[in-house]
Amino acid sequence: MTSISAHAAWDLNDVSYLMPLPVRIGENKLLSLDMPGKGGALLPSKFLGTLPPLSPVHTEEEIKNTLRVIAVRIDPCFPLPTPQSCQKQMRLVWQPIEPGRRDQPQTVDAALHSFYVLTDAEFDTLLQDIGEWKNKYQVKTQGLPLQIHPAWAREKDQSAALTDFNQIVRKYAGVANLSRVTAMVVRGAGDMWAFQGFSVKNGKLELLKIPRLDRSAQAFINFAVPSDHFERGQISPEPNSPDSVNQVIRDSQRFQSGMEDILRKDLAGSLRIENPTVYNPENMDCVSCHVAQAAREWIGRNRADIGIDNIWNANAYMNARYNLKNTSPILANTQVIRAFGYFGPDMAISQRIINESAEVADAVNKYVGFIQK
Repeated sequence: MTSISAHAAWDLNDVSYLMPLPVRIGENKLLSLDMPGKGGALLPSKFLGTLPPLSPVHTEEEIKNTLRVIAVRIDPCFPLPTPQSCQKQMRLVWQPIEPGRRDQPQTVDAALHSFYVLTDAEFDTLLQDIGEWKNKYQVKTQGLPLQIHPAWAREKDQSAALTDFNQIVRKYAGVANLSRVTAMVVRGAGDMWAFQGFSVKNGKLELLKIPRLDRSAQAFINFAVPSDHFERGQISPEPNSPDSVNQVIRDSQRFQSGMEDILRKDLAGSLRIENPTVYNPENMDCVSCHVAQAAREWIGRNRADIGIDNIWNANAYMNARYNLKNTSPILANTQVIRAFGYFGPDMAISQRIINESAEVADAVNKYVGFIQK
């Protein structure tokens, strides 16, 4: 471990990497589905035939040609096969990229998430490779909030640092160690989203059950116009759990006054859902995890009278070693339920991802000896 721990302590942007949107539509330097990785394609495009269509207005061929890796995460202890044990992993987040206003690149509000299992030796060399990459490009991450990675924030996909980092990704991720794919698809007029997960077995995708539900799919609807509140919202199926946001997302206008106890319960639930020391991806359902921030933000902006500070102090994740500020520009939009990526042209990061990144950074720092175990 000496060579790994020779580098600076690991911070949020050292374990979670948000890629840039490309400078222009068309040819770009972001990773694509069939690009060669470990043992073959990064994510074989043939799987699109099994996965649910990501968008009702794009063909499978269009999705295949425009999906790009827009985020990378590393993790020394993802809770598999059980929360009591864990796997070392690299994970990739994919979104389709399309032209927006004046042909400026933006994303479709849908995503795939691919999981790659690493051996102990592979994880060690991954940390070494990242440390050497940081030194080569003099990347400074200490104390920064999670954001578009500073190594390529200015030059975007034309950055040499991005090109070299993508080579690291291709070294450790590919069909040879692909273990899982999850999908978030958009439906309706961009006001309905559905979630599914698949394990990869013998080169094929098999449906997974969603935690807290006896189902293999879950959906969320929010018809709010403008999208600064919740209207005719629904989680289907709803989790039957005390930690949920099932009430406020139905029709937030009902909660403009009164109903303090219900709001306090939903606020506490949202904070606990966002807290990785309370829940992990193996015991939390998809929609609750993705919608918690929007619910919490609405309550915080509209009902400060319910005693938010006390609820926050009792339930929120806290870690003074990192900057947990969320710098996403559109936090008040209740139809932004993106976890780690982009909503149109805008960066969209959930507080859950920031908090998870702090836990992962702690785990890596313990692993390499920066924090006493």
